[in-house]
Amino acid sequence: MNLTSVSRSTARLLGVALLAAASLRAGLAVARAADGGVGADPKAAPAPAAAAAGSGDSTMRSLVIADEPLPALSMRLGEPETVVPPRLVDDVSAGAVDGMLLQEYGLEEMPRDASSGQWYSSGMRYGSAELLMMDRSRNYRRVLGFDPLVTPNPFAPAARVNFAGTFVTTGVPFNLAPAGRITVGEYLGRDDLDRDRSVELTYYGGLSYFLDDSFSAVNGSHLVTPLAGPTGFYSALERGLPGFTGASTYQSTNGSNFNSLELNYKLHRRLGRDQLVMSPNGGWARHAERGWLPAIFVGTRLANINESFTFDASRNDQPADVFSGNYAIATQNWLWGVNLGGELISRNEFFYWGLRGRATPCISFAGNQQEGSGVNNMPKTDPPVFAARGTYVLPRQSANQVGGGFLGDMTFLAGYNLTPNFSLQFGYDLLWAGGVATATRQFNLDNIRPNSIDAGGQIFYMGFSGGIQGSW
Repeated sequence: MNLTSVSRSTARLLGVALLAAASLRAGLAVARAADGGVGADPKAAPAPAAAAAGSGDSTMRSLVIADEPLPALSMRLGEPETVVPPRLVDDVSAGAVDGMLLQEYGLEEMPRDASSGQWYSSGMRYGSAELLMMDRSRNYRRVLGFDPLVTPNPFAPAARVNFAGTFVTTGVPFNLAPAGRITVGEYLGRDDLDRDRSVELTYYGGLSYFLDDSFSAVNGSHLVTPLAGPTGFYSALERGLPGFTGASTYQSTNGSNFNSLELNYKLHRRLGRDQLVMSPNGGWARHAERGWLPAIFVGTRLANINESFTFDASRNDQPADVFSGNYAIATQNWLWGVNLGGELISRNEFFYWGLRGRATPCISFAGNQQEGSGVNNMPKTDPPVFAARGTYVLPRQSANQVGGGFLGDMTFLAGYNLTPNFSLQFGYDLLWAGGVATATRQFNLDNIRPNSIDAGGQIFYMGFSGGIQGSW
């Protein structure tokens, strides 16, 4: 019985070996026939004929096994799995931040397969429109008047700017004012270093400020202004100016505006090669590689700053034709110079942030005009008895000056792409103008220095901006 079992096992093994040999032979024949019959046995029957015979012999079974190999047989043979190497693509980034993919931040990929150049720099023109809310620095500090009954030592008012009973130009700050910034540019193409070249025109302005302030004497007292010259008490001479010295109320107004226009040539870097990122389904998709995009621009800038100031005096118990005083100042400033600037933007697939700044050394063309008048026809018996009587007229006078000036602005910005061509942008803005004739530096009510001008003023603005930018 053992011999019989051994014989049966040997017969099965022999049958399997013969079947495997026949299958291998048939497979080789099919492969040679697929290669054009090279090396095939001319006496051998064609494989399709054998398949069509359907005789059920071992050759038929071998062909079937060769066409559809059994997984079990493949696993028994232990053949290694064939690995197809991925195709090398020229656009794969080799940067140090290749592993910093956008999915780390939970943002979606680009909605369509597009390079960063098609996504961010499509079109031949670009532009932006922003609304700003800006604050302005306070005026140059000057004493307009004081109440001698409240303020001690009234003969030195300039030393008591913040004392009670003192009327100054900085008593009331300016309110926030809206402004606009509009930029329109056109791409000129790329240079030899693959940097974008463009020319752009920017309007920055529309700022307009206005404030008014007033100051009144306490009951039984009066006001004195150092702008009208020295006023002595218990003196035989009546000093001061009619209509200003001895008033009971002072009022002042101040207006200021700013506008600028600039034309620049801009050169800015483009993003590097896109990253190729494999998606879960095995496909490859482009992703813009994060990078810092510096830019420089040079051009010219023209700015205009105009200011106005009025100072009025009155008495509550007298009409204007008996006691009043009026003083008005107007200044104009034109600043023109070479505009130098740059920006540094951190660009991501859907958002960006960075810094942009400009500096413009300027030639300042400043001018001012001022005039005033006052009247005091009250009887000398009415207090204050020392106040000057009669009529005073400051003839209209003007002065001009050409000097040095400066314009500078800076913006901290961040934006988010809504579409491939348009994005929302928000920022914090700073603006500085120096070498200008501000209205509160031009006081000459007493006409001691006729036709004088002081162009050493400066103005500082700051605020927030928001708008949209895009290309087409």
